[in-house]
Amino acid sequence: MQFKRKFLGAALQPAAAQAESRTFCVYDPIGANGFIYQAFQDYLVQARAWGYKLEPRAYTDEAVAASDFKAGKCDMVSMTGVRAIHYVKFAGSLDMAGGLQTYDQERTAIQVMSSPKAAEYMKSDGYEVVGIVPLGKAFLFSRDKQLLDSIDNIAGKKVAVLSYDKQASTLANVAGASPVGASIASFGPMFNNGSVDLAYAPAFAYNALELYKGLGENGGIADFVLGMLSGQILIHADRFPDGFGQKSRSWVFNNMFDSTLRRVTGAEDQLPDKYWVHINDQRDKKYRELFRNVREKLWAQNWYSHRAQHLLKKIRCDSQPGLAECSLESEGGAVN
Repeated sequence: MQFKRKFLGAALQPAAAQAESRTFCVYDPIGANGFIYQAFQDYLVQARAWGYKLEPRAYTDEAVAASDFKAGKCDMVSMTGVRAIHYVKFAGSLDMAGGLQTYDQERTAIQVMSSPKAAEYMKSDGYEVVGIVPLGKAFLFSRDKQLLDSIDNIAGKKVAVLSYDKQASTLANVAGASPVGASIASFGPMFNNGSVDLAYAPAFAYNALELYKGLGENGGIADFVLGMLSGQILIHADRFPDGFGQKSRSWVFNNMFDSTLRRVTGAEDQLPDKYWVHINDQRDKKYRELFRNVREKLWAQNWYSHRAQHLLKKIRCDSQPGLAECSLESEGGAVN
């Protein structure tokens, strides 16, 4: 038995020694204790089986993580699709304004993007998206619940928008609100101290960024989904072998979508009921039309990938064929 252990140990050592080290910079607003960082622990284990020892580095500032990645200090990085659009437009377009409304729709979209048929669109300018996970629905948070009763109430109000997120500033302008530039690090404090009236964020930001301080006793959260936030793994394609990207995308979808989604929906379930403001069917139609107008403007400006934009329209209309937009020529043409 002792000989067998020694033999097995010796046999395994060369494989371990052959593992190549790569740096993996992970954005999580909470850092190494956050659910995003923790969600990727299984990926680290799997990468070892592919011959890579990933050295994770936690970043609480997404801008710094993106900067280090662009400068080549990270071989691999995890960031939101909102920022990833600056690297790989097709995959980054997944987080578009009003693009998806349900997790079933997002599952379909990520499954398509993770399939071999989409592989050529997941690469751009030396970058490649090698995995996508859901990070939650983005909701509109308001310091005054009454502002959410009508879109018209938002006119003239200050809303924090991420400076690099063109869709958010476009949406604010179309709605008549006053966009105030912010970063991931600053928009929470701006909302909490009253510098802005409104902010958009996923559920995990409620605790991570202490948005309950800004909501106070009079605040509210609209239950209309502004968009679906995703976490995307990007690599410098020349630092990994051919085929790594597709192998990784398939594994991430098959093994991480459901587990990450459970963390996301768990955060949503923890939001206090008192804050939710129901958006009725009439207001829902107004919101949808507002978002369609925003996406049309951004289509004309080539902000999104046209291919991805039409794909998401098809997914929306497959699940809700009665939507008015489905028969319109907008976003690449009618789909029914």
